[in-house]
Amino acid sequence: MGVEGLPRFKEVINVLKRHNVRARVLVDLGCNDGNLTIEMAKAVEAEEVYCVDIDVNALNIAKNRGLKTIIANLSNDKLPIQNGSADLVTALEVIEHLVNPDNMLREAHRILKNHGYLLLTTPNLASWVNRLVMLLGYQPYNCEVSTEIIAGVPWKARTFAKPAGHIRPFTLEALKEVLAYHGFKIIHVKVAPGVEPRELRIIDTIFSLRPSLARRLIILARKP
Repeated sequence: MGVEGLPRFKEVINVLKRHNVRARVLVDLGCNDGNLTIEMAKAVEAEEVYCVDIDVNALNIAKNRGLKTIIANLSNDKLPIQNGSADLVTALEVIEHLVNPDNMLREAHRILKNHGYLLLTTPNLASWVNRLVMLLGYQPYNCEVSTEIIAGVPWKARTFAKPAGHIRPFTLEALKEVLAYHGFKIIHVKVAPGVEPRELRIIDTIFSLRPSLARRLIILARKP
């Protein structure tokens, strides 16, 4: 499955369209090769698009796609972007990888215009799956204890073949509190299913009706 086909990314586009988000300047934090950045830029009709990542090779691909690129460590660096210059900042599946997520959120707030949007996605530590597997004594998904193997989980699917570097797992309530601390007002909470075996998709869909139990969280927030 291509990344662009993941349910959570489809929901990201839906959230942007539902709230009629328009952004002349889009900054995508943790953009990788810019593939998804381009799709989001189309959805919000962005004229100026910045890709920020720590992976030089990925940024070279993004640059070849016509995107403006910035190499940065989101846990530590101040972005070379002026205060109040961005209309939309996105961070898809990024915050859970950062040693210091506060730096990224502080920088996002700084570069956003007043009333600008922040959209981020992250796995939900308190998902129904994690609650179940922990009850049975297993390690929760997306909360890794090794840099080399996926350890302690009951189902090792293709998408969990190796650790992805998840070091900051969030529950919905924790994410809300951190965003409020950094001066954001939450506009919309959307959920997305995980990539489940076919026999579990119906169960996942039912549990996802309650955001605090969903596999993936999508948050649209605004700088007042």
